[in-house]
Amino acid sequence: MSITENLIQFGLSEKEAKVYLACLELDDSVASEIAIKSNLPRTLVYDILERLIDLGLISYSIRDNKKFFRASDPEELLRILHEKEEAVKKALPTLKHLQKMKGVKRPKVEVYEGKEGMKAVMNDILRSGVNEFLSYGSSRSSFEVIPAFMEEWHKERIKRRVVMKIIYNNTKEAREKIIGRTESLKYVKYKFMPITLESPTATIIYGNKVVQQSWTKEPFAVIIENEEMAKNQKRYFEELWKMAKQ
Repeated sequence: MSITENLIQFGLSEKEAKVYLACLELDDSVASEIAIKSNLPRTLVYDILERLIDLGLISYSIRDNKKFFRASDPEELLRILHEKEEAVKKALPTLKHLQKMKGVKRPKVEVYEGKEGMKAVMNDILRSGVNEFLSYGSSRSSFEVIPAFMEEWHKERIKRRVVMKIIYNNTKEAREKIIGRTESLKYVKYKFMPITLESPTATIIYGNKVVQQSWTKEPFAVIIENEEMAKNQKRYFEELWKMAKQ
């Protein structure tokens, strides 16, 4: 199996694999050089580079008003696999529960990927018409992934007076978020669990829906619409809320 086939098996498209390999061989290089090396149109190469930057496989710098691209250490491939594995482990108990459910209305499950997918999930919360939603588990901020969108999203949430009740892991990053974003914390109730683990995954409960989010460089979310599961998650959240501290 060739190295290109290995990368395709990892999850890259053939063209993404070609661009990544070209960047590895060229080191710092402009898009036109990468296009020649990979034998792909330059306009297409720009789009592929953006995708690889989102994955954390390519970085760039600007010198003399030119953008130079560089491939990240190949070890980043293992990091991406590890993050995916951790996200699946987080969702596994819920997935097993779904598998065992009998005699009830089957839940509706939707998967959203990438930044646009995460925006769609956040917008669904506001469109649902709920007055309050619950969230716990994440110490990594959505502001790191889609900052401009989240600023506008919170403005709309505040305008609608939708309360966000959230339990953070007790990390330095989480507490810095609280200090640095006082404006977006209107209509927000928050506490901290005595857990110092930094986690990119979060659970959100609103209406009859439970969302598992992963705010990694390759973000994705799973929405499960099921009344019984949402009720159970709400009860679980309230027990955590009792144990959490300000």
